[in-house]
Amino acid sequence: MGKELKALRRKAKLTQAELAPYASVVAAHVSAWENGKRGMSEDQVTLLDQALQANGQLVRAWERSQETETIPPWYKKVPKLEQKSTELREYQSQIFPGLIQTPEYARTTIRDSLPWASTSVVEEMVLARKKRQEILMRDHPPLVSIVVEAFVLDLIMGDERTQITQLDWVLQLAEEGRIRFQVTPPRSHYHPGTAGPFRIYTFPDNPPLASAEYASGEVLIDDQETVQKCMTIFGLLQAEALSMGASVEFVRKVRESIEEQARVRSAAVAQEQLQLGAGQLR
Repeated sequence: MGKELKALRRKAKLTQAELAPYASVVAAHVSAWENGKRGMSEDQVTLLDQALQANGQLVRAWERSQETETIPPWYKKVPKLEQKSTELREYQSQIFPGLIQTPEYARTTIRDSLPWASTSVVEEMVLARKKRQEILMRDHPPLVSIVVEAFVLDLIMGDERTQITQLDWVLQLAEEGRIRFQVTPPRSHYHPGTAGPFRIYTFPDNPPLASAEYASGEVLIDDQETVQKCMTIFGLLQAEALSMGASVEFVRKVRESIEEQARVRSAAVAQEQLQLGAGQLR
């Protein structure tokens, strides 16, 4: 914000002292703003934008600066839709759906996808994902059907322990009947989900909605023809995927494979440390 203000002020050929009266402040305030030592109110930004004839450039910069430390609006809409749903259907091709992520898995995915987010924002988003899972523990939870690509199971997020814990949680939810979980075969020749991840929300007293993910967020879809197409794609994905029983067994095998890889790696590191220690003694 400071750099933006300074550049606009110089473009307008105004000194700090000449600009200050427009926002009812002294020159020292303008200096503090330009050096990033003092925050600006929305009213002050608006007045300065007008004084500098910036055509909203300073206002937009201020709005962006406010957004960087808050949860994106779309992130708050999803839980509200889930709370009202009687049925949830979700397809994911890259990671486990947020609704069934463990805290550490969620923390890793958020940090990877939002590297600019502060620790406090990351933790707020992790907490929000954890709170979403309360609907799975209701006496009468929504019917939750999830289809993921086999790739999702093998993709190590953070480290092996984080991935193993995530797989254990999926197994628990599936075995307790809290979710219907299916995996598409790893070498399938038919890929209905190539358009990307999406969700479908069904309500008791309103038309269904869908949402689709993109690079910087999620878009809600209320056009019923498009929602129906999403339903058709999800049906094709379920038909192509392994059965629920076979999917659970597939998850167990992947979990065992990752655990074995972790053991081998741990043993190799321990052996290397022993050899290093022996070499130092010699």
